Amino acid sequence: MTADTSAHVIPLENACDRAAAEIGGKAAGLCALIAGGFPVPDGVVVTAQAFAEAARAASLLGEIAPDTSRAELEDRYATARDALSRAQLPAELEGTLRDAAIRLLGGGGTLVVRSSATLEDSATTSFSGMLESYTGITSADGVIGALQRCWASAFLPRAARYSSEKGHAPDELLVAVVVQRQIAAEQSGLIFSRDPANRYSSAVVIEAIRGAGEDLVSGEATPERYRYSFASRRVTVTRMSGEGVTDGPASPLSAELEPEAEPRLTEEEVALLAAWGREAEQRFGTPQDLEWAFADGRFWLLQSRPLVFAQATERIFPQIAEHTVLVRGIGVSPAVGAGRTLVLSGASAAPRVDGSTVVVLPRLTNDLAVHLRNAAGVVADEGGATSHGANILREFGVPCVIGAGSATADLADGRAVTVDGFRGVVYDGDLSIAPLEPGSMPETRMKVFVSVLVPERAAVVAGHADGVSSLRDDYFLLEGGVHPGQLVRDGQGAELTEAIFHGIMRCAELFDGKPVWYKTMDAPTDEFRRLAGGHDEPAERNPLLGWRGIGRSLAEPELFSIELAAVARAVEAGCATLGVKLPFLRFPAEYIAAEVALREHGLTPDADVALGVSVETPATAMRIDELLGLGARFVSVGLSDLTMCTLALDRESRHVAGLFDPSHPAVIELLGGVAAACRAHGVFCLAAGESARDERLLPELVRLGYDAVGVSTSYFAEVKRKVAALEGAAGV
Repeated sequence: MTADTSAHVIPLENACDRAAAEIGGKAAGLCALIAGGFPVPDGVVVTAQAFAEAARAASLLGEIAPDTSRAELEDRYATARDALSRAQLPAELEGTLRDAAIRLLGGGGTLVVRSSATLEDSATTSFSGMLESYTGITSADGVIGALQRCWASAFLPRAARYSSEKGHAPDELLVAVVVQRQIAAEQSGLIFSRDPANRYSSAVVIEAIRGAGEDLVSGEATPERYRYSFASRRVTVTRMSGEGVTDGPASPLSAELEPEAEPRLTEEEVALLAAWGREAEQRFGTPQDLEWAFADGRFWLLQSRPLVFAQATERIFPQIAEHTVLVRGIGVSPAVGAGRTLVLSGASAAPRVDGSTVVVLPRLTNDLAVHLRNAAGVVADEGGATSHGANILREFGVPCVIGAGSATADLADGRAVTVDGFRGVVYDGDLSIAPLEPGSMPETRMKVFVSVLVPERAAVVAGHADGVSSLRDDYFLLEGGVHPGQLVRDGQGAELTEAIFHGIMRCAELFDGKPVWYKTMDAPTDEFRRLAGGHDEPAERNPLLGWRGIGRSLAEPELFSIELAAVARAVEAGCATLGVKLPFLRFPAEYIAAEVALREHGLTPDADVALGVSVETPATAMRIDELLGLGARFVSVGLSDLTMCTLALDRESRHVAGLFDPSHPAVIELLGGVAAACRAHGVFCLAAGESARDERLLPELVRLGYDAVGVSTSYFAEVKRKVAALEGAAGV
């Protein structure tokens, strides 16, 4: 044994053959990094057995009776913390630890003392921030005191509550402790070898702040965020502003960022850290969350633990109109939730919340996170994706958006919102669907269709809605998290056809005898780039105006064939009211080519399916007669895209979203021309999108004589009643 070694004190470099049950999860991760040749600060680990002996001596590890009251538990924990914080260490343990502290402090500097529990940093339980760590220790006495307080933190109510939620008994949590040289960090941050909100992403995500990392993991600091693609060697950086996120590509790295500071990391530094993240993932055999620090011209790794993903994988893929977006930040959990907001001040005590409450707060602490595990969603002004609080909520599958800027000021108490923890967006209104009472919907001349993403979720409105304006293929193509092109390359194209076929048939069954318009692939490239196998997607500056819609489908006939094969099977199976809607059609030639593709799959327009177009550009609106002359049997105006293209406003840009106006006179003029042309040709005409419910636009659609509007299922009842009132007032 070296001078720093005893039965319970082991140098980190000598502990690599010890099990996590002996040295804890954090120390085991550090040892694996050392074995892999990564730079790790010198240190020692005090084993979990030393904690167990001290706890047993104080009679703290006995079983807890099932009928023990909350007050009795609080008393027990308080007694345990007091006993361990004053525990007398065995002479050998104390002497060895003092010697190690003196050696590590040699030449100046400070030490950090961190818990390394046996259940900590596992693949299913992170214990993020549940136990204590201490920095800035300058003496051996300070190390002894910090060790005792780390032990005592195992009996904090938050740790016990978290452990219980994860199904562990109190005596299962044993606490080893790591003592290391503290890096005087000029910069610090985290490396995620995969995007924590999307396990299928191939990108590495890096967060960086100035100074030490304690503010980052505590949620007090909002980091600069980098995404690194190994395929393209491209860096994309996100910097938080007072109003939410600002995105920009590297090359130069500072493009489109707030101007007050240079980027914290160079492209070369991002590439180095990304490589470390991917190497660590390969070494550990699972995606990793690593902590790094930079000082005196070099990088250090301070921790590596499994990246714990949420079990929920619900995603909102449709592009919802930008004017319904209230807040934008960083999504840290791939889940979606809706409820009414509860806005907390910085000093608020932990609230009691249920699945109908969206909590909005300045920053998310680990103490609060445990209490918010049942919330419908959480939105925080500040913080990074790997703050302790974000990690905990991700584990419990709670939709969470952090770094949202001024959410606490912008969202009033009691407002109905939907939190998308995948995209990092808070939408206006509750996008969940409440059941409708039979006969509760009024009759209207102008029909109200619905847009359907997941057929089963449309069941509550299927008996009332007049048809399906868009059966979106996003869910079938993208829900698995794998790029459809990758599935085709892997020989799984038939599985996609099967999924789309069953989706069409289920939707046709729910909307028995009503029109069901299947909308072919229209996800923009940035959506596809998120998926496994999506690294070859082009990095477009404005994907909404880029490679999308029927133009892309025609350029990728293998993928288009998958969809048309599913449509053909549905027709053969007796689906008699099916239509195929061609999205974002720019040129009449695209309609002609799509019709040829349908015929190649044995589908005869009119006889087998209705073939229609989605009008989303001024050019298409102004030349609609030409498309109608080619035989289009229905027209669906995409209101959000038509407004975007007419007013030259990127509907996803926070800088111009306030100018987005679907009732602008130019838009109304185009809408009127489309409706008149459709009447002249006897073609059914529908206005689709969330903009259809706009208080200024809906009366215009009634006046212009549109046959129908199409909205998401969440807004069906609201829009149906508004249409009835407008028609009644107009004497229709």
